[in-house]
Amino acid sequence: MGIRDKEFDITRSLKIVEKLKSQLLCDVANLFSEMVESDENSHEERGDLLANIIILTYLLSKKLGISYNTLDMKIYNKLKLGILENTDEQEWFADLTALMRHLEGTQDSRRS
Repeated sequence: MGIRDKEFDITRSLKIVEKLKSQLLCDVANLFSEMVESDENSHEERGDLLANIIILTYLLSKKLGISYNTLDMKIYNKLKLGILENTDEQEWFADLTALMRHLEGTQDSRRS
């Protein structure tokens, strides 16, 4: 691979990162706008936007050199830490615990 090819690859990667960042910001802004709405379609739209945000986060992490497995592990560790630190807040504790169990179940089903 020549210098020119490397420069092109770096430029291409930067453009992809910028596109992912822009799309992520747009989806977060759209989610905030949708949260103001209260009609039936908003529920579906919010789900789509949240799914987009999660997907874009994984894609961006990959472009920044963070593997999907590393990101998964960081999420899992933050959940464990949150559970340990937030034992006072019952609802928060329950949500974090439920999410951690969900992710554990997802990991188990992938291994099978």
